[in-house]
Amino acid sequence: MFTQIRIASSRIAGRATIATASALLLAPAFVAAAAVPNTAPTTGKTSTTQNTAARPRSVFAVRASSHPSAVRDASGKLWERMPLTFGTTQRSRVTVTSVPSPRERIAYQSLANNATGYQLPVPNGTYRVRLMFVEPSAAPGERVFDITAENRKVANRFDIARVAGRNRGYDLNITTRVTDGLLNIKFTSRSAKKPVISAVTVTSRGKVATPSNTRVVKLNARSPFYTPIDKAPLAANSEQSIAHLASQVRDNWGGTAATNAYEFNGAVNIATPQTPRIRVGFHNCQKKPSTPAGLYDGPKYFVNVPVPANATAARGSDGEMSIYSPATDQLWEFWQMRRGTSGWEACWGGRIDKVSSNIGQFAFPYGVSASGLAMAPGLIGIDEARRGTINHAMYLAVLDSHRWDKFSWPANRSDGISTNPNALMEGQRIRLDPTINLNDYNLTPFGRMVAEAAQKYGFIISDRSGAVAVATQDGRAEQARTGINPWGTLLGGPAYSALKNFPWDKMQALPKDYGKN
Repeated sequence: MFTQIRIASSRIAGRATIATASALLLAPAFVAAAAVPNTAPTTGKTSTTQNTAARPRSVFAVRASSHPSAVRDASGKLWERMPLTFGTTQRSRVTVTSVPSPRERIAYQSLANNATGYQLPVPNGTYRVRLMFVEPSAAPGERVFDITAENRKVANRFDIARVAGRNRGYDLNITTRVTDGLLNIKFTSRSAKKPVISAVTVTSRGKVATPSNTRVVKLNARSPFYTPIDKAPLAANSEQSIAHLASQVRDNWGGTAATNAYEFNGAVNIATPQTPRIRVGFHNCQKKPSTPAGLYDGPKYFVNVPVPANATAARGSDGEMSIYSPATDQLWEFWQMRRGTSGWEACWGGRIDKVSSNIGQFAFPYGVSASGLAMAPGLIGIDEARRGTINHAMYLAVLDSHRWDKFSWPANRSDGISTNPNALMEGQRIRLDPTINLNDYNLTPFGRMVAEAAQKYGFIISDRSGAVAVATQDGRAEQARTGINPWGTLLGGPAYSALKNFPWDKMQALPKDYGKN
């Protein structure tokens, strides 16, 4: 691992003095007069899973600013909207008098306030990272923070006002090597005023493996989880159904839908060919008269299950656990999974064989969701959030779904109890109106990401619950490795406010069984 630094400021014609640099930057470091050029085409972003042997190679480049939506600079370069990995929901406009790269001025004109750093899943390799700052108000000494890159301190007591003054763009350029698939920049505040950042660019030094757009679980390419619905027709009662949904949000829990990031979400565990296989015990939480068929006979869903040694189940009474085995193309999901005195045991569950050919539906009546749909494909993944893009339909639980005798494909069952004829059916697909301007809604960065996916891929009504809620991939497995649950950074604040201002009244319902044939 190594890290090098170059700095560029607009204060002295794009230069920073060696004296200033030596007070801030830690060895190994050097000073240069200009910012690192960033002209390579954007190629996208990737999961932290590194399987690069057969993938083509190209230059990797990403640009992101703290604007709420993507912007283009005077050169025509596209800057992605504010990343979730800045670790904050707070942003503001800032007046800029000069910048190191005048054609990029727009990238400096917004600030992420109280930023905690920056993360990005990348192919392993060496990267030039340009951190772009503006000090909006503080005097020297009032906003001071340390910066680390890949666990190496690269700037000690960094002070934008001291090196650049107020309202002047300033670039800190770092060269660092990534070996674990995740670029990690961290800010540690040393003052009352917290860190700010305007924008960031990341460019590989030379070609790296082309990023793959991996999802939590790989399904059939024609799965309803993967099919865009932005041009789909609407149900005849779409307006009434959405009014019923919106009232469930408006009239409960302070008027904001839930983001199940810390409990009642989905714990996805990855099995390898070396993972030992076990027999999962049955605990009869529903007091059935006998052990249900299919668990230990027939398909034997509870037999020969590859449970990783460090496996976790989601918190909350559902205790959901998904186990995905890419090597054998199988997905298990268990409900109320727990460690008993004799090992792992569950109250219910199921297995999908040849999951890459499946649409994400368990055989009736197995699986963990009330709709019979797999939960893992609809989760908001950790790497997806770090990339800032969700490329699939999302799991949605609602308070009030239509009575169980009426459901919509791809569901194969329901636990709904509502007799309201306009209640959404389990399995029904809904989308956010693709014609609305998301800039009008003051969404959090997380909410903006969800809204963009909802306009293209939508939600699938999958469960009935105590709140209208989306669900994330559980972060405790990563927390066990790193000591940090990633959702604290990715949500930028409390989970209960992550979907604040989301326009549920602008959702649209698709017809029953849309896409089945």
